[in-house]
Amino acid sequence: MLKNTAIPAMMQAVFLEKEGGPLVTREVPVPVPADGEVLIRMKAAPINPSDLAQIKNAHKEYDLATFIPGLEGCGTVVAAGKGILPKLWMSKRVTCSSHYPASGTWAEYMVTSAGRCFPLSSKVSDEQGSMSLVNPLTALGFMEIAKENNHKAIINNAAASALGRMVELLGKKDNIPVINIVRNPKLADLLKKGGSKYVLDSSNQAFIENLGNLSAELKATLLFDSVCSRQLEKIIDVLPAKSSVIIYGNLSGEEQILINPRALIARDIKISGFFLGNRSKENGLFKNMMNLRKVSSLMSSDMKIKIQGSFQLNKTQEAVDYYLANMSGGKVLLKA
Repeated sequence: MLKNTAIPAMMQAVFLEKEGGPLVTREVPVPVPADGEVLIRMKAAPINPSDLAQIKNAHKEYDLATFIPGLEGCGTVVAAGKGILPKLWMSKRVTCSSHYPASGTWAEYMVTSAGRCFPLSSKVSDEQGSMSLVNPLTALGFMEIAKENNHKAIINNAAASALGRMVELLGKKDNIPVINIVRNPKLADLLKKGGSKYVLDSSNQAFIENLGNLSAELKATLLFDSVCSRQLEKIIDVLPAKSSVIIYGNLSGEEQILINPRALIARDIKISGFFLGNRSKENGLFKNMMNLRKVSSLMSSDMKIKIQGSFQLNKTQEAVDYYLANMSGGKVLLKA
């Protein structure tokens, strides 16, 4: 194994103290990379809704004694197991995603598969690089789906988020109009002042009627929904015929929602899910590398992600609370 002799024996990492929280830091041994793996000295990692969803369900799926959260981040490869790719990444600054529940990005060091690491351009900062996988690749995936299926316009829920801003930016580049749905008048005004042309406030009494009219006008037959609230049934009722609904999150926290089957049958509405990990597997290493090159180019120019705060690992619970208080205000990072 190729190794940096400066690697310590122990490290700080974030753990869930018990079901429901709080998040705490503990000192644990630094993991050792096996064949095909690398050890990364983490520099920064964002707090994403997907991280919070993983933490919420951690007690059902993982051993809390070993579970370390964090799905993406940025750092430097300091040790490499056997294999061409691990050796290739040695000493490189990379954007990375976690592979094991017991080794997440919310730690000083993380072991992951070398195939989940991608070198970062010198034009991309550690902070921006730490967020260059989940949201940017999801936004690219959305645009690929839209173009592959000849959708003329798309609808995106929770559009004031960092991902929502990326979706609209890519929509403008690809000449695909985006109808942005936000949850209150303040966010609607914010997006309009930022140059968004189509913005709808889901708290407005006329929201469903306005969505039906606008989606028909623009032929918006593709809805990306990360909220998945009970309002989705009414939204589906006014979508154009032959529309596709893709659910990629559950911000509402609703475990079950109702859908009118007649609307699906009569107007040929399709509902499916989107998980970036599955799409990345389908894409394969080469296409993922090409997409990361696109992301790197965009993030070094006009696709900057707003950051509203940075916290040290021992302040992770405070950082999560800060993020939850204003999820539309920008990303919150953890610094190792």
